[in-house]
This record gives sequence, C-alpha cells and structure tokens, in this order.
Amino acid sequence: MEKTKKITIVFVTVCSILIAVLLIVGTVWMGSSSRKDTDRAVRTVSLLYLDELAGRREQVVWNNLQSNIQTIGVAIDLLTEEDLSDKAHLEAYQSRMKSLYELDKFAFVDTDGLIYTSRGTQTNIDEYGFDYRTISEPEISVFNLENAEKKVVIAVPVNDITFEGKTLSVCFMEIDMKVMLAGASMDSGSEGATFCNIYTKDGIALSNTVLGGLSADDNLLTAMKNAEFENGYSYDSFIESFRSGSDGHVSFTYKDIRETLSFVPVKGTDWRLTYLIRESVISDQIGYISKDIVRRSIIQSLITVAAVFAMFTIVFIQTRKNAKLNLERQTAEAEARGKQAELETRIALQNELLEQERRRKEQDSMITAMASDYRSVYHVDLDTDDAVCYRSDHEDHDQTAEGVHFSFTERF
Repeated sequence: MEKTKKITIVFVTVCSILIAVLLIVGTVWMGSSSRKDTDRAVRTVSLLYLDELAGRREQVVWNNLQSNIQTIGVAIDLLTEEDLSDKAHLEAYQSRMKSLYELDKFAFVDTDGLIYTSRGTQTNIDEYGFDYRTISEPEISVFNLENAEKKVVIAVPVNDITFEGKTLSVCFMEIDMKVMLAGASMDSGSEGATFCNIYTKDGIALSNTVLGGLSADDNLLTAMKNAEFENGYSYDSFIESFRSGSDGHVSFTYKDIRETLSFVPVKGTDWRLTYLIRESVISDQIGYISKDIVRRSIIQSLITVAAVFAMFTIVFIQTRKNAKLNLERQTAEAEARGKQAELETRIALQNELLEQERRRKEQDSMITAMASDYRSVYHVDLDTDDAVCYRSDHEDHDQTAEGVHFSFTERF
C-alpha cells in the first residue's frame, strides 16, 4: 500500500511538471513565432506604406517645382517695356516679383553670362548648375550645394528680350530649400518612426538630416557603407539603383536599428526623394503587446497547471480516502466473517456438547435402569474393544473398579 502511494505521488508530480513545461514552452514558442510573423508583417506593410508615401510626396515636390516654373512664366509675362527701359526700372520690377512670390532672387542672364538682379549685377554665373548658353527648357538645380543654406534654382530660357543692347537668354529664381519644401511637409522629428528627405543622385542631403539623424555624415551614400544589409540587399545594388534614378527600396540595420528606405526620382531633377521607416520602433511597440500577451499566456498556463495539480491532488486524496474506506470495509467484512465463523463454531460445539450430554443422559438412564436388575454393569464399545465398568459387584474383589477402561476381549 505504501509503495502504491509513493508511485501515485511521483506520477502526479511528473504529470504536473510535464504539463507545465509543455504549456510554458508552447507559449514561449508561440510568442517567438508571433514576433517573427509580426516582423514580416511590419516589413510588408512598411514597403506598401513607403512606396505609397514616396510616390505621393514626389508628386507634391514635382508639383511645387512646376508651380514655380509657371510662376516664372507669369512673371515674364508681367514684364513691360517700361520695366526694360533702364536699370532702375528693371531692378524695381525684380523686387516686386521677389516680394510677390516670396523669392530669394529673381534674375536674368544675358548671352555674355552677366547676371541682373534687383541689387545689381553679378558675374558668378559659373557657380550655378545651368548652362546659360545651351539651356533650351526649364532646368532645376541647387545653389550652395555644399553649404547649409542651400537654394533651389529654377531656370527657364527666354526669347526676344533685350536690355540696354544686351539679349537676355535666361530668367531664373532662387528659393530657399526649406521654403520650397515646406509645402511638401518634409520636416521630420528625430523621435519619429518615419523620415522624409531629398538627396542628390550623389547622396547629398537637401532637406533633413541623413537617415533621420542616426548618421553624422551629410551624405547618404557614405553613411550606407556602415549599414548591415539584410538578405536580398547589398550596398552595390543600392548604389546602382539610387544613382541610375530607378525606384527601389532597401532594408538594413544601422546602429542596431532595423530600417527600410524607399526612394523614387523627382521628375525634372537629379534628386531622389526618400522615405525611411524605423521598423524597430514599430516592432518594439508591437513587441510590447506581444510580450504582454506572452506574459498573460504564461500566467494562464501556470494557473492551468496549478488547477491541474489541484485536481490531481483532490483525486489523489479522494483515492486515498476511497482506498481507506475500502480497506476498512474489507477489514470489517473480514472481522464479520471471522466472528460469524467463530459463532458458527461455537454453535456447532455447543450442539455437539448438547448431543453428548443427551447421549450421556440416555446412557445414564439406561445404566440406572439396568443397574436395578444386575450386580455389575459394563459399557462395551465392540468397535474399539473398549469396556468400562459402571457398576461393580462389591463382593467380587477381582472385578475391575468402576470407571476404569479395559480390553473387553482380553477380560471376558
């Protein structure tokens, strides 16, 4: 019984531990699988989100540029003969255009490369990105590309405009990069999860900081050399797509932060509009939810194990009680059977004694009856050859005394 009890306890304990391990391991495995599925889902949604945003934002930038090109056309249409009459009138006209359209500069270039501004003439035409001699359609470039105060330069060719004997071949405007991109909502906070930026094809940032401020470099292509690219992506393939003006995206880890960068070319320029999303931020936010789910699942598993253990304990205790009751019942039945057997034995013995007493009385009665007619009375058992004297003749001294057994055949 004690051995069975120990075996039962061991069985219940092992089963409880096994159930606990299975539940907890299963919960952790489910959590890990859920995290991987979440990362894949984040990647898929991020790509859709980035491609959509990049395409829309590129269209906004292009529309802003087109609007400014149209502005130049409107401004040229407002030019009158009086405005071209002398330098003072021309500069006054240019000042009005600057104020009206909120420009940093509104200028003309003649066929000799001399620049006419509202504040006088300039001779630094070589610092601009357009060629005043060959320009045939609107061109967009960046002035002060290597400096913080970058200017967007939109230049368009003009015809049949002369000033003081000079032919004006180009009209261009300068707009602060931040002002030009303000309508496109390019600014991004450093604590955000998505970042928009514009780069030249050589990777020079035109708006925000590189990679959302993670990199101290001012060139995207240089910064990406320090990135760890995920499977299916490489630095060389990224450089090739970026410089060629193709749409594309790339996933990488930079300073232990998983990111995906989507890029599209801005029409009419050598710019690349990019959208960066920090997948780690989104995954971590979702991860907090997953961890809470896993934690609650583990707690639920432990409660389940405790309930199962309690159930096993109750079953075990009930089994012990049943076994004890069964043992008591069997003991009681055995005692009852023993008492019954003892009672039956006593009854049988009593009956035997009563029978012997009855026979003895019959014998005594018979002997007493016979003793009245005979001097000596014997009782003989012929089967056993045993004889005993019940009444002796007191005058016969050779006779066996009363009550003494003897061999009947030898004596008689």
